Amino acid sequence: MSWWQLLIVCAAAFIIWDFRRFRRAKEAEQARSIASGTRSDDPAKPMRNVPVSPPAGVSETVSVILRRQVPPRFEAPRSWLGGLPMMPDHVEWPRSISAEHPEKGERPLHFLAQIACADLPAELWGGLGPREGWLLLFVDPNQGAPEEPDAFRILHVDTLGPERKPPFELGPVYDGVYTDPGYGYCRSLAEVPTLWRRWPVDLVVVANTLTKEGNRTVVAPDDFAQILYAGQPVAPDRERPSDPVPFTWRGALYVLDSIERACSTPMDELRLPSELVERLNQPGYIGSILAAVDADDAKWTASSRPLLEGPEPEDEALRLRRVQTIAVAEVRRTRREALAAFLARHSTPDSIIAYLRQSNRDLRHWRAAVVDRLAGERSAVLGHDLDSPMPIEAWQTLKTRLRLDTFRFWNYLWVDRDGERLHVSFWEKELSADLGLRTGVRELVADYYVDAARRSLIPRAVLAEFEPHWRSLHHNRPHRMGGYHDGVQSDARIGPTNELLLFQIASDDAMQWSWGDSGAYYFFLKPDELKALNFSSAQILLECH
Repeated sequence: MSWWQLLIVCAAAFIIWDFRRFRRAKEAEQARSIASGTRSDDPAKPMRNVPVSPPAGVSETVSVILRRQVPPRFEAPRSWLGGLPMMPDHVEWPRSISAEHPEKGERPLHFLAQIACADLPAELWGGLGPREGWLLLFVDPNQGAPEEPDAFRILHVDTLGPERKPPFELGPVYDGVYTDPGYGYCRSLAEVPTLWRRWPVDLVVVANTLTKEGNRTVVAPDDFAQILYAGQPVAPDRERPSDPVPFTWRGALYVLDSIERACSTPMDELRLPSELVERLNQPGYIGSILAAVDADDAKWTASSRPLLEGPEPEDEALRLRRVQTIAVAEVRRTRREALAAFLARHSTPDSIIAYLRQSNRDLRHWRAAVVDRLAGERSAVLGHDLDSPMPIEAWQTLKTRLRLDTFRFWNYLWVDRDGERLHVSFWEKELSADLGLRTGVRELVADYYVDAARRSLIPRAVLAEFEPHWRSLHHNRPHRMGGYHDGVQSDARIGPTNELLLFQIASDDAMQWSWGDSGAYYFFLKPDELKALNFSSAQILLECH
């Protein structure tokens, strides 16, 4: 799928989602108008002969936070996110026909969480709901606007059954249509996992309170993770660790596969903008390109002359600036000479256009050749036990081979000239087969961390960087049950309430969850239905940025 097709799909999904959100808001406004005895189309006119008897609602005093265990305790199962469900044999794996993809027929949903009801406090949900057995949550993560029961299922089981194998036709947790939560290390969508990693959580009871900040209500206190993990290092919100150097052969495989996927992505033939062709065909324009660069260099040199030509500064900071400025001057000189040589070789519009088209074809051939060469590298890596340490020397040798596999070419770019936009210049670019080493080693670290048999493979320095990150909360929004919800677009409604929050599942880097555009799922149920343990009438809401 090309970038413009993806843009159209995302825009259509947003329009559908926004329209449904508007419809829900309108229906809620009408309901409130009826309950308050006013007309929805004119709040100033009271409605006559309409009885007003709203339900009393439930006042909640506590909320439960699903706090990720860092580090995980490998003990008897209690509550966890991801992985596989544990339910009795007679309970069927939930399935549905997607409202967005009905042509695909009935499909199994993805398991998201299992909660031990015995660990829920008595006060939760005003005393309603189960305190025995387990609550299980299943979702369809590949819907852009999940609003109907087809998008999720909530089950309550009395006993903890064996770990259930997933249905054979369970699809990937990410289908390539909406926002990518980060599966670029998979060579294709067919290799995207069908399960999320299993991560145990502790149920932490907190007071159900909120504060007013201007026109908004805020539920979670500032830096909530610092409170939840008191006395332990917590990274700042949205500060991600960098991809570490591969420390096992599987990590090297992720590097190769991420490069292969990038190079295998179809690359369209070059389409030159008409504005570019028009500029190049203006009389004398190609000669003006170098003249404009010279004028810009002259201005830069004049402003930098005190550092370039003055005496050696005594101040250490000024000496460092002088060294840096001299280095920049050399780079500008080298680039100017290369540009002059390029324009001397291609001094006409037809020559430049022919070069740009040919270099685009050469680039596509080089990418295809990289994929072929990666096959040999991949075969060598697969000859090792993937979950065994990779010597740093072996990684450095592989990285060097990738970086020496290069392709150099000239491309055009738009520049401003004397306050006028859309002028043309050219710059030389070099690509190497490592493509910046975009990898999935970050995800591999998390997979090893929650696996008792493989956690020891993670270097201590890597753990020291990742554990504080895994304690952080994306946008300060926790996973939550009961109490007020931490809305992305909506405010918590001050109770008593007739919509109880069953689950709030936020976007989460540690779980590789990105709902919509870094949003959250909210699952609500009416008190009477919760009292009857009827979860079939629960409602889902997705809010995102």
